[in-house]
Amino acid sequence: MDLELAGRKVIISAATRGVGRAIAERFLREGAIVSICGRTARSGDPSTTEPEVIRNDLPGDGVEEAVAAMSSLGTIYGDVVDCGYFDQVTAWVEKAAQRMGGIDIVVSNASALGGIPRSKKGWDISYNVDMLSAVAMWDTAYPFLKQSDQAAWVQVSTISAVEHHAFAGSSQSYGAIKAALINYTAQLAHEFLGEGIRCNCVSPGPIYIKGGSWDWLDKNMPDYVEANIAKQPSRRFGQAEEVADVVAFLASPRASWVVGENVVIDGGYTKHVKF
Repeated sequence: MDLELAGRKVIISAATRGVGRAIAERFLREGAIVSICGRTARSGDPSTTEPEVIRNDLPGDGVEEAVAAMSSLGTIYGDVVDCGYFDQVTAWVEKAAQRMGGIDIVVSNASALGGIPRSKKGWDISYNVDMLSAVAMWDTAYPFLKQSDQAAWVQVSTISAVEHHAFAGSSQSYGAIKAALINYTAQLAHEFLGEGIRCNCVSPGPIYIKGGSWDWLDKNMPDYVEANIAKQPSRRFGQAEEVADVVAFLASPRASWVVGENVVIDGGYTKHVKF
């Protein structure tokens, strides 16, 4: 199926590794022009984040390495951005729009993940990174999306937002803020569809990424990982590419009649009836 994404201008936050990286690669393979951001320029670089908002980072490529690796797939730009800072996000989105000549698609993917303190500090981190980075992306991209003839917004949430998931070491703020993002996306969908902007959300279940959180848990808490795999009808975790395929479809004109949805991508992991 041709997703009709060739030449589309896409911005994706937190896309140097993991699910965000897979999403960027999928859009590039479809012929889109992509702008990404990440927190460091190179792997091993110290974070420039101030101490009060330090978060657990997964190992992986920095922006320079990710862009170099993906450049063979198409036109890609990258910038160092800490999505915990509203002004950094807005400046990046504006820069990306000017550099690409507009924005057709926004994928809001930044997250502090679950390994943050169960404290006010932890709530502040989740709110700033997950919630406010999305708001910053929307507010800045909106004028450009209005000018697009196929504008789309896709928010990356999590199954922890729709069903209790006892993720090891998870903070309470993770699922709560992600649930708020589903609601935020629904509000955007209904308010701005009349202006030609489609908004949808995806909620992935456990996704195995080499060097990621489930990889770490597999090495350090194998019994916990085995228990979670046992909950999967397929007896495996998902792959980042399986999320990326759904995101690309939702953002494409081929999903023109899909609006305000939260698509759970979990291989049957959650058991609630989805209607």
